Amino acid sequence: MKKLLLLPLALAFASNAAIAANSVDLRVTGTITPAACDITLVGGDVDFGSLSGSDLSSTSDTPLTPIVRNLNILCTGATQVGITAIDNRAGTNASHAYGLGVDSASEKIGGYAIDFKATTTDGSAGQLTRSNDSGATWTRMSSGFIEPSPTQIWSWAATGTNAPIPVTSVNQEFEIDASIAATNTLDTSTEITLDGSATIELVYL
Repeated sequence: MKKLLLLPLALAFASNAAIAANSVDLRVTGTITPAACDITLVGGDVDFGSLSGSDLSSTSDTPLTPIVRNLNILCTGATQVGITAIDNRAGTNASHAYGLGVDSASEKIGGYAIDFKATTTDGSAGQLTRSNDSGATWTRMSSGFIEPSPTQIWSWAATGTNAPIPVTSVNQEFEIDASIAATNTLDTSTEITLDGSATIELVYL
């Protein structure tokens, strides 16, 4: 009797499994990425050339003649973008925000500042704007020094406004203002090589 009862149940299970599906799910996926931007340095590295120790002050910092360079930013579409900076010689700055390395006696050689000047955005005179709190608030600027700080961002705004605007192209002029520490603090018995290095990064806002 038990075998006769099992056969109808087995047939029922087989019948349910054979029922055809009458619907199917369709997924539609993809990824939208921001427009890509490239940043380039115009004019190459900053080289102060050969400096004579006799031309440097032994008791105070000696300022060097500023050197001007440009940053070019080109985006594939209008993009809100900014700039931050990193000092790759952190801890060696003797007088400015960025360091010039150390001499053979591990004494700080000097320092330099990166001073943003005139700017052009999308072919017209631009307006600099700066945030000191990672983009939470902005203040328009006519010029200024970019600090090696992860919370400071420089960007571009419409004239007379503070908030960054989307841009397609930027030409940003900047000046390197450097000075050498008093030579009585340095080991001048051997050649001293200026060894400043900074990384300027794009930030998508």
